Amino acid sequence: MEVKEYFELYPLNFYPYLVPPLKSCLTPHPACNVGLDHSNTTAYWMEISDYFCFLALPVIMLFAIVTEVICIMVLARQIRMSLDTYLLGLSISTILLILTTTVLGLQHYIGQNDYIVYLQGYAISCRDWFWYTSIWLIVMMSFERALTVSSSTTTILCTSTQAGVVVVMVFCVGLVSALPRFWEYQAQDGYDYSNNSTVLISKKTESTMTVEYNTMYFWYVKIITMFLPYTMMLATSITLSCKTRQSTIMKRYSSVKHSNALTLNRKIKEEVTLSKLLILLIVTYILFTTPMCLLDLLGYMTPHWISPTSRIYASLYNLFTVLFYLQYALQLIIYFCYNKQFRLTLLGICCCCC
Repeated sequence: MEVKEYFELYPLNFYPYLVPPLKSCLTPHPACNVGLDHSNTTAYWMEISDYFCFLALPVIMLFAIVTEVICIMVLARQIRMSLDTYLLGLSISTILLILTTTVLGLQHYIGQNDYIVYLQGYAISCRDWFWYTSIWLIVMMSFERALTVSSSTTTILCTSTQAGVVVVMVFCVGLVSALPRFWEYQAQDGYDYSNNSTVLISKKTESTMTVEYNTMYFWYVKIITMFLPYTMMLATSITLSCKTRQSTIMKRYSSVKHSNALTLNRKIKEEVTLSKLLILLIVTYILFTTPMCLLDLLGYMTPHWISPTSRIYASLYNLFTVLFYLQYALQLIIYFCYNKQFRLTLLGICCCCC
């Protein structure tokens, strides 16, 4: 008896992307052409990987939404320094990012819906907006922390109010960077040859199909989401690692009068822990987002090596998408372990509820 080497993806082999990539069409429907090569076959490992991602992605995103809501509740109660304000802004941008992504991938689970098709063009624009915002909030809070620990004094360089202004500015800059996306997709009628009927799908507009626009905007996005933030994150991580050593912090606090050695040790321990929190956020972000960013970059620059029209590209895209959103499900754990005030506030809320 002959064993089949390949079999088709279930349920949507014609549109295998769980979260639509930036292709010519966003709607999972046979009338939506995403440029997938019809000669591609689905290998066994691709089928298993895609089905795992199909089940894992909604679970991870639901868990991330719940944990981010908890983070917002806790951080809104404990704002006492600039880092709390930055973390609150990060949690808000994260939950909005996840909600807009949910709109993009929802039709894989509930079927075709015209209302969602109308929203897809706006959802992908807002998704990019909140993604840019979350990246640069991590960069800005790490940069501000690096300046603080590098200072020769223990003076606070940024208050919570000033940090709030920075958060608003980052949201505004993220919106400006994502503005072209708002005109990139719109709901249009597509023809379904299998049923000889028209269907509503979200497609790219003709004005944004030019090579010049796509090339310039692609590299702009790569600069603000990969090259520049990664460089700054690595630089601030090295600075935080060097400046939060025990001997270095002791020199900063040597000129400050403390009531006793216990107070001094507590301050030093808090400084080290907060720096570890930011280093861990940076490392987590880089580890969980680099595969997705590199896949997109390689698919654009070296299509002869890994083509965006290949079936293996789609399977890797789904796998790296799950990995990308997994980082947001871990933020509550990171805050709880490396932020004492966050931990105490959360425990206080839990005790009040009980």
